[in-house]
Amino acid sequence: MAALVEPLGLERDVSRAVELLERLQRSGELPPQKLQALQRVLQSRFCSAIREVYEQLYDTLDITGSAEIRAHATAKATVAAFTASEGHAHPRVVELPKTDEGLGFNIMGGKEQNSPIYISRVIPGGVADRHGGLKRGDQLLSVNGVGWGWVRVVGPRPSCLCTAPAER
Repeated sequence: MAALVEPLGLERDVSRAVELLERLQRSGELPPQKLQALQRVLQSRFCSAIREVYEQLYDTLDITGSAEIRAHATAKATVAAFTASEGHAHPRVVELPKTDEGLGFNIMGGKEQNSPIYISRVIPGGVADRHGGLKRGDQLLSVNGVGWGWVRVVGPRPSCLCTAPAER
């Protein structure tokens, strides 16, 4: 019999963690400064933003596998989304020259993981690094006009259409 998947509700978990921190503070067993610092982090707007992005990605990404695999993939996508938010906010075309050394970046994600394709690393000194148009965390929407049928763009985040000039 298949188990029902309960919707992800991290807000409840964070609230419960804050309650437990308050109990620990009242008990006097641990230094209150550290407990208060952790409580401030859990109640911060930044933590709320991370939680909201994580929950949205968790609900949106079509990832099959155990809950642990799904949580791990969602965590990676969340990190990529926040990394990407430092730069451009709209899709853009990045044209890189095709050379013998490749295009100078690594990717993560893809059809096997049923997730969008992201730039995981821009190789220092490589074509993409010298061009400056790609950043770690960018989502590739297409390469040379070929898109990914299994990918759905989630929310506003940096993405690019990567093209390389045709060989002559």
